[in-house]
Amino acid sequence: MKTLNAHQDVQITSLPLSEEDRIDFIERANEVFETVMLRIEPFNPELTRKLWSAEDYIDNHLLKADMLPIGREYALSLIEAFLWIYVVELAAEADEQAEMQ
Repeated sequence: MKTLNAHQDVQITSLPLSEEDRIDFIERANEVFETVMLRIEPFNPELTRKLWSAEDYIDNHLLKADMLPIGREYALSLIEAFLWIYVVELAAEADEQAEMQ
């Protein structure tokens, strides 16, 4: 028998996220960020970390109004799918900043 977790089938129907969801999404984004950093090994990891803001990513980049309603678990999975390219872009920006210094 399959057990449902407390958030399964919950729909996100409006933005901004509820405070509880926002906390969970930020935590997941930070976890995925660390994984991505280990895998891509950026040339300027310190600068890349300075550019990273899980709060900004969750509040301004992950979900848009035209994506709603969306399942909470599916929305969380989008962090893992799309954060990779975002971190690569941050690393490229960090490289540009390092070249200017």
